[in-house]
Amino acid sequence: MVRTMKNSILVVGRELLSREWVSQVDLCQFTGFPAWKISRLFKRLEIFGFVEVKRESRFVRGRPRKLYRLTSSGVEYFADLVGGESQRYR
Repeated sequence: MVRTMKNSILVVGRELLSREWVSQVDLCQFTGFPAWKISRLFKRLEIFGFVEVKRESRFVRGRPRKLYRLTSSGVEYFADLVGGESQRYR
């Protein structure tokens, strides 16, 4: 199956709507997309103001994870996008 950019955004949007904070690694596991694809998508969503980013507090060695959450405009965008897709196939 060939996945277009819109299909990728729909899959990621559904996952972001269903969770409060999510990391890139978690999203890769949930969706099956490669890390580079999720990373590029998050950068675009951050530029558009659809996600906010925070660094996870860590008390062990290693780089802290970035956690992502939808902003109010991101929730509105993805709710419309996902809702429109479900209406189309009814």
